[in-house]
Amino acid sequence: MKCYKFDEGIELYFYPIENIRSVTIAFNVGVGSVFEPEEVSGISHFIEHLSFRGTQKYDMKTLKLKVESVGGFLNAWTDKENTVYYAKVPSFNAYETFDVLKNIVFSPLFRKEDLELERQIIYQEYLSHLEDPVSNVFDLMYSNALDGPHSKPVIGKEETIKNITLEQIKNFHDEYYTPLNIKVIIVGYISDKDLNLIKDELKIFGGIRTIKYKSKVNTGIVKGKILKNSQQVHLLYVKPGFSLQSEERFAAMVLNTLLSSGMSSYLFDEIREKSGLVYDIYTMNMFQKDWGLFTLYAATSEDKVEIFHSKLFEVLSNFKLTDQLFDYGMKRLIGKLELSTESTSTLTNMIIDYLTNDIKPMMPLELIQRIKEVSKNDVEKVYENLMNEKWSLFYVTPSTDEWIPKNW
Repeated sequence: MKCYKFDEGIELYFYPIENIRSVTIAFNVGVGSVFEPEEVSGISHFIEHLSFRGTQKYDMKTLKLKVESVGGFLNAWTDKENTVYYAKVPSFNAYETFDVLKNIVFSPLFRKEDLELERQIIYQEYLSHLEDPVSNVFDLMYSNALDGPHSKPVIGKEETIKNITLEQIKNFHDEYYTPLNIKVIIVGYISDKDLNLIKDELKIFGGIRTIKYKSKVNTGIVKGKILKNSQQVHLLYVKPGFSLQSEERFAAMVLNTLLSSGMSSYLFDEIREKSGLVYDIYTMNMFQKDWGLFTLYAATSEDKVEIFHSKLFEVLSNFKLTDQLFDYGMKRLIGKLELSTESTSTLTNMIIDYLTNDIKPMMPLELIQRIKEVSKNDVEKVYENLMNEKWSLFYVTPSTDEWIPKNW
């Protein structure tokens, strides 16, 4: 990993991969819903959409064609603490693609007619979001399990989507889309000529840099939401987890893998294969700079909810980390990390996870070395620490009946 830091300006992270013919380029802007005032909730997401409507250099069609006409793809996403604009293209188109992304980030036109068109599109996305049970159960978790700015919804609220103004968008963009608040990531193969051109164009300075916030994880909560179009009960169990800087995170990654990654994992085997109670079940570590979440998601039919809940806690209580299961978690995690080295997109996302939290990225080969140092005892301790914390439970149900699990 090569890092180029320009004084009081953009940081460029370059991870070269030889013998491939593609490159992924991303602009990571340090702003998301965490930094939004309530009256403009969702404005970061709004700006992400509107920025693709045209720039001072490219109209909407041209900026897309520059990337897609050579077989590449162009997209963006908004999250709690960052907004990412990215593209993957053949290496010969690296500089042209960088120029498109740079213009999208720094010089969008923000026209009144485009605002109203995009407002309609975002509102349709918002309605789709309301109909999706998985999105609903995670939103329910964020808004109730977290005390702090991470509880804010990325997509915003109906009233803000309908009322955000062009002036608010321009002011918010001017404040946060500054060189000091942006990191550029390049992964793959790029010629020295193109890299030097890009470095020259990134020597721009000034602005502010957002700081990282921490949210507190509440425990012992049970909260449901009725979603009549849902055909199942979607459940999300949550506990405080581990931070991106914690030494325990490596063992937590192994644990997460052996619990629910693949058809050979513990929960998939015990809950799905042996009991037939779910189609899908998975756990997830959500690492933040100095805090984190551990979540367990599953969906089951209404008549099986209590059976599933009881079975789940029986299975978790009786968990024994066998040598075979530990070996599976270690080998599968290491194997997945090895496979990630062949994907410029996956590597870019991995780098972004660290940079969003202002932490030096740990790349797959270094991460593999740390994983190899994890012992069976380390994983057992992490599991014990997790189980000593109280769960919170959030669910989306088609039923009108409030549900509190027995013996909660």
